[in-house]
Order: sequence, then C-alpha cells, then structure tokens
Amino acid sequence: MKTTNKNNENLIAKLQYQLQRYKAMGNGAICQSLNNRIQRLSAQQKA
Repeated sequence: MKTTNKNNENLIAKLQYQLQRYKAMGNGAICQSLNNRIQRLSAQQKA
C-alpha cells in the first residue's frame, strides 16, 4: 500500500506541474480535466 500511495503522490505532483504549465498557456479545458484527475487521486489516497 505504501508504494501505491508513493506512486499516487508522484503522479499528483506531476499532474500539478502540468496544470501550472497549461494554466500559463491559457488552456482552460485541459486545466479542468487535470484538476478533476488530481481531485480523484487525492480522494482515493485519503480513503
């Protein structure tokens, strides 16, 4: 379980970086999709 949590943390960090880059470019549609994915992973990790 620890490796799964660590993998999720790494994936969340990667998605947050991508989100920042897409926000800077002004691409709202991809930002929304990335935000949804981050939220799902965060909720999954807390459960």
